Amino acid sequence: MIALCALCALAAPTGLEAQSIDLREIKGGEHFRWGVRAFHNGFLAEALLSFEKSLSFKPDDSRTRIWLGNTLYRSGFEDAALREYQYLLEAGQGDTLLNSRVELISFRRGIGSILEQDSKYVVAHEINANRENFYPLRRPSSVRIGGDGSVYLVAFGSGEIVVLDINDRVKQVLGGGVKGFDRPFDILVDQDGSLFVSEYGRNQIVKCTPEGRRVLEFGGRGSGPGKLLGPQFLALDGKGYLYVTDWGNARVNKYDREGNFVLSFDGRRSSARLSGPTGIAVRGGLVYVADRGEGRIAVFDSSGNFLAFLGEGLLVSPEGIAFRDDDRLVVADGSRLRQYQLSREMWTTLGNEITETTRINQIAFNPNGDLYTADFDGNRVFVLSEMSSLYSGLNVEVERIVSTDFPEIMVDIAVEDRQGNPIIGLRTENFILTENFRELGEYSLTRTNTDPAPLELVVLAEQSRQIRPYTQDLQTAVETLHTQLTAARRGGALRVVTAGREPVVVAETGATRLVVREAVARAGEGDGKDWRLDLAARLALAQLVPAAGKKAVVLLTRGTLEPGAFGDYTLSEVAASLRNNQIAFYAVTFGPEQPAGELEYLCSETGGHCTSFYASEGLQNLVPAMEARHTPVYTLRYRSDSSSGFGENYIGFQAQIALLRKSGRAESGYFAPLSD
Repeated sequence: MIALCALCALAAPTGLEAQSIDLREIKGGEHFRWGVRAFHNGFLAEALLSFEKSLSFKPDDSRTRIWLGNTLYRSGFEDAALREYQYLLEAGQGDTLLNSRVELISFRRGIGSILEQDSKYVVAHEINANRENFYPLRRPSSVRIGGDGSVYLVAFGSGEIVVLDINDRVKQVLGGGVKGFDRPFDILVDQDGSLFVSEYGRNQIVKCTPEGRRVLEFGGRGSGPGKLLGPQFLALDGKGYLYVTDWGNARVNKYDREGNFVLSFDGRRSSARLSGPTGIAVRGGLVYVADRGEGRIAVFDSSGNFLAFLGEGLLVSPEGIAFRDDDRLVVADGSRLRQYQLSREMWTTLGNEITETTRINQIAFNPNGDLYTADFDGNRVFVLSEMSSLYSGLNVEVERIVSTDFPEIMVDIAVEDRQGNPIIGLRTENFILTENFRELGEYSLTRTNTDPAPLELVVLAEQSRQIRPYTQDLQTAVETLHTQLTAARRGGALRVVTAGREPVVVAETGATRLVVREAVARAGEGDGKDWRLDLAARLALAQLVPAAGKKAVVLLTRGTLEPGAFGDYTLSEVAASLRNNQIAFYAVTFGPEQPAGELEYLCSETGGHCTSFYASEGLQNLVPAMEARHTPVYTLRYRSDSSSGFGENYIGFQAQIALLRKSGRAESGYFAPLSD
């Protein structure tokens, strides 16, 4: 009996030790579960705390460490996130997906994105109307891109316009109604979806509804004011004016959107007469006209005054032209593509010649950076992509998984290119979703990143003595924003935060116009210069991350910052926290000084911009600009067939996106709600 008791006594510590290990496993699992739920609910601070506590119980758990790294990344602490990822890779616990994530974050934080701006374009895809299984369009004279990524192919030879989705599937064929199109040459898609078509055969411009119904015709055969002889290429400026290259009259005609003639110009008065105007583009108040007859680009102001020639002696037969961005103009010159960089006044060849092509008639960039070229003689459209993007693929992030109605699941997935630009136009067939690596039966795309979405807005009001003289203007500004947001049909919400030494939410969602006015008046109550932009931005982040829809922060400020503006969080951390959560930063300045460089940086890094309250346009376009901004987020719905274990089981989720020759994937997971 004594021996038995001794044996029991010796065995007791071992049993307690085993129980202790089990408890640590249980505790670690509980904190991990709450961390995942907090992450998907947008509570990043709580998620960080939960994952750190989980690792204190299970320090070698690689899954928890990946979640911690992902949360650090979303919170703007990219250095700390990279350390977590590197720890796993060095321990041999990472995979190719994690390695790609480290490479991408390092690339975006370095100068790689700047160097890749001069990456060569190569043919990535071909739309061949000569194939038996493709729509038989003939003589494509123009290719244009809609706001949702749709591709409009103008078939000069067959007299119709074929609309494709981003996967080259025919969505619609526009034949011009009962009259039909007579030698359509070019098309433009206006902001409201209206279509402008140049009819070369009828010597007129047709305005159509998005469905192709004619609503207006103007121009007509002749050489008088506003008349046309063989209209070809079209361009719209930002002020509502339409420009048409009139081949037969060797000039450019300018109309308003309702077809009223404004003026025409041909450079004759400046001894720079156009002999064969073809492609046309408008940027920064200047009109660029390709002159095929002279082998050059002529530059005019919006009133038709000649300013300069580009490409003399370098171009052979320029036709279609398009801006790649504000600084780079691309020209279709016979069978080659030439690029002119305005800031450096330098010409380069954009990519290898498309040797099979005899005539590139028109070019267009889609929102994803791909270049479409219409081959007039070959009945084809070539799609060119930057060489670097083909090898790097797509960046995919699972932003949020909503499982409150399990087994019904909603998931937000962000899809970007290597540079961080949103991929536009994806359809359901571009997504492959799996749970625990088992393909799901059915899922649907409920919202694309071009669909209307509510705007969630946080207004930060600088709280300092120096802003006090501008209090009334601050009130007018926030009232304008509130009015615009309220008038928006898609809805939205506005909060006001005072950016003082300790930022405070002074107007919650749903506050009236008068309440937000009074809230901003508190900005002038600051008692010193030590107002904190970093803390105010972090408070705005906490308000916006849990919200759905588009998100933005507007800072009302003199435009200058104090030395302690980024005392707790660095400028790069603030920028990363906003950028990695798809939040755009805007600064509205009231002082006479130029905006501080830090403000310019925050705006450029997040897709916003700086503007003066006293600028001629005021704030009238600010909310519309926020609503028009594309984010990379798509929302999908599906029904899970995984076992939830009454909310205890971790359900792995995987997403793969395939777009022509590009692809990307991401992994995440979730817990169903706890149940008895």
